[in-house]
Amino acid sequence: MTGSFAPLRAFALAGFVFCGGTLAIAQPALRSGDAFLSFDIPAQPLSDALREFARVTRLPTLYRSELVDGLESSPVHGFLTAQTALAQLLESTGLVAQRIASDTGPAFVLRAADGATSGAAERGGLGNLAGYPAFVQARVMSALCASADSAPGAYRALLRFGVRPGGALENVELLSSTGDARRDRAIVASLQRVVLDIAPPADLHQPLTLLIVPNAARTTGATTPCTTERRDR
Repeated sequence: MTGSFAPLRAFALAGFVFCGGTLAIAQPALRSGDAFLSFDIPAQPLSDALREFARVTRLPTLYRSELVDGLESSPVHGFLTAQTALAQLLESTGLVAQRIASDTGPAFVLRAADGATSGAAERGGLGNLAGYPAFVQARVMSALCASADSAPGAYRALLRFGVRPGGALENVELLSSTGDARRDRAIVASLQRVVLDIAPPADLHQPLTLLIVPNAARTTGATTPCTTERRDR
């Protein structure tokens, strides 16, 4: 999906967005999405508001990039759970968020609300793709965690890639450098070795764009994404 792994900028580059890059969260309540967090998100273009939501919650929001084009968010302020905050954010947009489960925690899929009259209704949601982006995200995270040189946690990176019918990733591109040439090469090499055991849906818009964001664990001493990943194996 391009739409937002994301706090990324270029999610109109692909077909869907992964919002919220590093999924493995230090505290169990955060990882479950049930923690109360402090939100201070003003009304703004919805794509920008979703990036801010991802930054605060570190949870992914999945949507077609064209689904949010031209839409404005509602403001969100106060101590709220991620699901409540996202519902407030989407008020008056004609969109709703559906919570789904993935191997690394909860995620949200945006779709047009039943009976929506805005352009969002015409553009639809994810169709039958709701579980696939989360699946890709989990496999990419596992691949990155397999090497100390590419392990997420301290860097921001914007990636773009396609998925072949056989599951191999192709045309892997690092759209924004992490600032370390060795790490950049390691990230690309890690993704080039990924072969998914589930073929991409026929209606998957490609290429996919993925943003990986730094994890607060580096400064708080909490569990890093790869630490959690290894524990789960």
